[in-house]
Amino acid sequence: MLVTQETQCRNQWQALVASLLTALAAALLGWLSPALWLLLGLSPFAYWWVRRRCLRRMAVMQRPFPDEWEKILRERVTFFTALDDAGKVRFRQLVQVFLDEVRITGIRTEMDDTIRMLVAASAVIPIFGFHDWEYRRLREVLIYPDAFDDAYRTSGGSNEQILGMVGLHHLSGVMILSKPALLAGFAPQPGAHNVGVHEFAHLVEKEAGEYGLPPEVPWMAVRQWVRYVARELTHPSSRRTRISAYAYTNEHEFFAVLAEYFFTSPERLQRRDPALYGLLRDLFHQDTGALLSLVPGRRQGIGRNAPCPCGSGRKYKHCCLAGGPTGKG
Repeated sequence: MLVTQETQCRNQWQALVASLLTALAAALLGWLSPALWLLLGLSPFAYWWVRRRCLRRMAVMQRPFPDEWEKILRERVTFFTALDDAGKVRFRQLVQVFLDEVRITGIRTEMDDTIRMLVAASAVIPIFGFHDWEYRRLREVLIYPDAFDDAYRTSGGSNEQILGMVGLHHLSGVMILSKPALLAGFAPQPGAHNVGVHEFAHLVEKEAGEYGLPPEVPWMAVRQWVRYVARELTHPSSRRTRISAYAYTNEHEFFAVLAEYFFTSPERLQRRDPALYGLLRDLFHQDTGALLSLVPGRRQGIGRNAPCPCGSGRKYKHCCLAGGPTGKG
């Protein structure tokens, strides 16, 4: 999403080529009919059309970062506070570009800067290790006042409680998040669940290539991941008891749930399965265990008997820890 020197040069070259091709086409048409020489005026427009997104993003990245936004990130987003100064600058710019290009809309609930920041942080965290990333298919994030069902109803529907979903069919390009669940994922004492990170991990998979992984991921890591998922879902090992049962719904939920663990409780994942942690580190191009270990006084997870941070009113061990209310791809 960011404009680097590399992407700036590439975009300028693409714009120049588009402008020259437009001028050449106009000249050829003008040779057939003199009146068509007027089409030469489209050449500057073609140049601007190719450059417009890059120029807008450059302008957004240069805007001052609001003090209120900074306060929210420092108080609520541990990932951000663990970054060095250069990392924080890049995180802020990614947040600015994301909020400039994706609408965040409250449905029967009030919106504020805290919600906008947490949605943007959820989008930035999974892709922070990638050099060049685009959420091409996402246009809008809808914030619901509570959990919902498959018909997008927050009350009076089925017993299934969904905390997040990447929209399908008429809601293609839309993500839906439960407001209480979003806030719970960034609570001072979070568990291993973060519905925002979960749903954006689904988008990372959808936006990626043939194997459902970003093109920057090394081929060896892709092959190891495909083999690991196939083996684990076909013949679950003892590791199944150590993560949410919801991960074993299918390969897509497996990826998203493990992404939650990797970004919210890397210490737990690294301790229980160092090989899996290493694989996820290669997939996301990040070492979250090392990063978050720099945060002073970091508390590593919520107690099993504590109230679940999703707001369900149940104990954590009987709710999200046991695969209760879920995110959904």
